[in-house]
Amino acid sequence: MIYGQQNKKPTYFYFENQKISKKQFKQLDKRKVFIKEIENDTALIKTSFLHRKKAKLDSVSHTQINTFLNKITGSNFNIENKTMIHLYRKNTKELYKDSKHKKYWQWIKHNSHRYQAYLIGTKMSGIQEDKANHIYLDNYDLLENLFFKDSDFEINHLLIKPNREIYVYFGLTDILNVLDWSVD
Repeated sequence: MIYGQQNKKPTYFYFENQKISKKQFKQLDKRKVFIKEIENDTALIKTSFLHRKKAKLDSVSHTQINTFLNKITGSNFNIENKTMIHLYRKNTKELYKDSKHKKYWQWIKHNSHRYQAYLIGTKMSGIQEDKANHIYLDNYDLLENLFFKDSDFEINHLLIKPNREIYVYFGLTDILNVLDWSVD
């Protein structure tokens, strides 16, 4: 090898673990995906993942999660409403900003016959409960372990519908944006 000359490693592109072309990769909507890059000795691998995933809970899991949420949030929890969960792994100013987000909470209040929302900290987050500001604590890390254990993000979101359909959102920092993606 001549000085100054570098061996250029090949780059491989993936979308949700399926190989795609560089052109397809560049055409992905950057607002809807996040990208992980892994470089090893032989190649650079760029993988894009959707911020939002859709799934369906079985009836037993759905009942257990609703029972758990009712336990930590209190008697106002309604299993007939769509439930927005915003899960925080750290006690940051983002949590407190979200707890005071007037437009978001006004919309939730105005649509309380259809939606309910909670800001929940993980067991190790250092977050203090403040029910007046919609802040709760998951002392069992149930939500973290069920939905977000593979997430690299500090803030994740979950929408649970009464029909057992769920939407999992990874890494979005604007709760109003999550709400926009969740309203149907």
